[in-house]
Amino acid sequence: MPILEHLLDHSDPSLLFECIGGSHAYGIATPDSDLDLRGVYAVPAADYMSLEVPGNQVTDARNDIVFYSLRRVIELLSVANPNVLELLYMPEECVRWCTDAFEPLLAHREAFISQQCVQTHIGYALTQIRKARGQNKWVNQPRPERPPAKEDYCHVIPVQGLLPRDESPCRPIPLGRLGWDLGEFHAARLEHARDGYRLYRYGKTARGVFRDGTLACESIPMEDETSRFAGLLFYNEAAWKQALTDHQNYWTWRRERNEARWRQQESGELDYDAKNIMHTIRLLLSGESILKYGYPQVRVEGEQRELLLSIRKGRYAYDELIDMAETIVARCIDKTALSHLRPTVDAAIPGRLLRDMTSLWEIART
Repeated sequence: MPILEHLLDHSDPSLLFECIGGSHAYGIATPDSDLDLRGVYAVPAADYMSLEVPGNQVTDARNDIVFYSLRRVIELLSVANPNVLELLYMPEECVRWCTDAFEPLLAHREAFISQQCVQTHIGYALTQIRKARGQNKWVNQPRPERPPAKEDYCHVIPVQGLLPRDESPCRPIPLGRLGWDLGEFHAARLEHARDGYRLYRYGKTARGVFRDGTLACESIPMEDETSRFAGLLFYNEAAWKQALTDHQNYWTWRRERNEARWRQQESGELDYDAKNIMHTIRLLLSGESILKYGYPQVRVEGEQRELLLSIRKGRYAYDELIDMAETIVARCIDKTALSHLRPTVDAAIPGRLLRDMTSLWEIART
């Protein structure tokens, strides 16, 4: 597996290709835009005979820098992946490294243009559209710094609530509303009831319900069954684990995110992620370019560039952008019906290219 630092300083002989990607390649970068790097490295043919399968990519922590194995690139090209397809059509000034062993892929790039490419561009774009509204983003769903506690996912039916005189029976109450400290209780499993437990109050002498991160069940002496019984406890452990994962993911995102990207939403100016929508429209325009010109559009210029920058600045309402996207999709569907593009990639081409390019690279390095 290549080392990222060696790929970046071009000292690794497996490096085949490197380019600047993202907004800088599209021509819509702002002073706040990250610098994205994309590249391709070769893997010796003998490595694929090993029981330990070679890795598919090498990245930095934020995925701003991604180097793919040649096999992975060709595999993704064969299924019309838009992000990989654009690597073959990068503006010349964005290419930082290109070897002779990579040239065959560039020479055969038209072999990977198909109607399926248009479909994947549309599919990727519509998926992003559905995710774009602010309420579905973490920016409008902030998490507290305190991780979710197990007690937050506990409900109790106090003994008095099992058969209350003037209220409905057996209604679970959130533990926090009761103000009970589970450190003063013991729990025993409630037979035939998943996540259900009998709860017994032992006060300061108790060992607690949760110990070392798990709910501990006790064997309750017969003489305590009635005198110390406090009610029924229900602990939704699966919901707590999911909440903990969501919390960890949220705070990882908060630490690593580009703060400038989220200012408009956090200030209430927009109810959608403007950068997300901008790239979604760009992706649709690139798909339409395949139908019109036979290749994806990477660098945008003129009116299209101004449109994308206006979207990035939040100058459109969300519904306007949805209508814009649907209009482009409709145009693509109409053009696809009349297109002379092949439906999918010729299945024989990807494998042959992988073998030929790997052999060419291995000969060159000897």
